[in-house]
Amino acid sequence: MNGKNKNIETLLERFFEGQTSNEEERQLYLFFRQDEIPEELIRYKPVVTYFESGLADELACSMQKSLHVSSRKKQWIFWSSIAASFLIILCSTFFFFNNTKSFDPYEGSYIIRNGVRITDLDLIRPELEATLQLVMQQEEEMELMIARLTEMATIENLILQQIEEQHRQLLDNIPDENFRKEVQQILNTNL
Repeated sequence: MNGKNKNIETLLERFFEGQTSNEEERQLYLFFRQDEIPEELIRYKPVVTYFESGLADELACSMQKSLHVSSRKKQWIFWSSIAASFLIILCSTFFFFNNTKSFDPYEGSYIIRNGVRITDLDLIRPELEATLQLVMQQEEEMELMIARLTEMATIENLILQQIEEQHRQLLDNIPDENFRKEVQQILNTNL
């Protein structure tokens, strides 16, 4: 065995132990690409060529599969989301439109007439509606009265302000200080 082959055998040992540098691995790849490889080293050629090109091909294939799986996963999530949305819409439509029982605001109501409790809605509905109309009418009347009282209070405040202004003017026109104080006392006690 010549010195070149001995160097390759050393590189192979280090290669299989994972101790070679990138430059040493490049030397191995170049060596095993040759057409004439010594007979004692020919058995390593498939392994070294696999690491040179087969591993890269395998990684590329694995990446393609991963991308394919990822896109299939995205498609699955997309279609699952659409199916879930459709199911929610279908269930909510079924719930809202199949609820045949309508809301009756008078349900559970009763009246007492002559000491007898009456719960038949067909009998008491007219009285309940009449009572509701009466309450609504009274509310409108109360709102109108409140508006009138508010208006009257505003007018009263304006009148009081005018009276106070007239008192101030009257007091300002009295030149005698003592007489002004007496008039002011009389005006304050009358208010």
